[in-house]
Amino acid sequence: MALIFVNIVFISSILLGVIDSINKQSVESLFGNIIIEPKEGETYIKNVDFLEDIINGTPGVLGSSPHYTSVSILKKKTGKDMKTGGWQVKSVNIAKENNITNIHKLMVAGKYLEESNNREIVLGKEISGGYDANLEYLSLEVSVGDTIEAVFNNGVEREYKVGGIFSTKNTQADSLAFITEKEMESVLGSRDRASEIIIKIKEGGKEGAMIAALRKNGIVDEKIKLWKDYSGTTAGAVESFDMIKYILQGIAILVAVSTIFIISFVNVNSRKRQIGILKAIGMDKRIIITSYIFQALFYTIVGILVGVAVIYLALVPYFIKNPLDFSLGLVTLSVEFIDVAIGALFLLAAAIVGGYFPSSKVAEKNIVESIWGN
Repeated sequence: MALIFVNIVFISSILLGVIDSINKQSVESLFGNIIIEPKEGETYIKNVDFLEDIINGTPGVLGSSPHYTSVSILKKKTGKDMKTGGWQVKSVNIAKENNITNIHKLMVAGKYLEESNNREIVLGKEISGGYDANLEYLSLEVSVGDTIEAVFNNGVEREYKVGGIFSTKNTQADSLAFITEKEMESVLGSRDRASEIIIKIKEGGKEGAMIAALRKNGIVDEKIKLWKDYSGTTAGAVESFDMIKYILQGIAILVAVSTIFIISFVNVNSRKRQIGILKAIGMDKRIIITSYIFQALFYTIVGILVGVAVIYLALVPYFIKNPLDFSLGLVTLSVEFIDVAIGALFLLAAAIVGGYFPSSKVAEKNIVESIWGN
């Protein structure tokens, strides 16, 4: 019974862990919790320093980071061939960015940007190639130390040394390139502007209240969006995992119900003679049926308690220390009380049904037939 209960909760917890890992990557590697964009009809957000004062002064905000964004052509000469691709290049204010995203911690080659290295660029593995990139056929096939040429969307061309390569295990993030804010302002001939400002808040799930607070504090004209609005194909993957979770959880519950019924059926049939003797000495059949229901409930309750102990005292700590290394990211068990409660309620209901039907069938039999058989 304990293993049945663990199976029900474990399946949903693993899939929920995958969903949490995907969502966590989107927040920590790409969007933060909230994204501010230019107001309608504008290319850039203006007066960024002023807006950041408002943002960072709002209670509940951990920090913000402005980005310039340019869809650029990146080129790398390889022998006689020119490897070329269109990729998104973003600027970062390093002091601010490192408090919002975790890309600087996920370098697989070279090192992250420094304020003094304005002619360096860091690439996601999907651009560089290698490191188990999913889009290897589109990559530039470059390594740390190579020189690439960037043609920005305003026509400016610059050469950069590849300073580092990162891997977040999120294809969208790994398809980005980063240069310093100072360098991008030089390319665009702009200052105190941004294509977007990403915001990190203290408590995930309270983005709606935070947006209302930002509006109240004076950010009125600019667009403000949730990170989920940008998740795109990632959101579709999360919905698919949700569906798979419910399907597998339903199958596990059906298996559990069947198992409990079989256990109760075998238990009752092995005691047919005992039940017949109890009826012969005058015990009411309702008492017999009730006793077997309580017996099934006892087994189930003990199994649930043992299962809960196994989950919270053994499995959860183990997976926290040893997360599963999936291609989507590091996955731990994400156990929700609602899944534990649903599993327990279904098992208890199965115990009642599994205890009632076999015992009632035997209790209805003739006393002689129950004692001596056919």
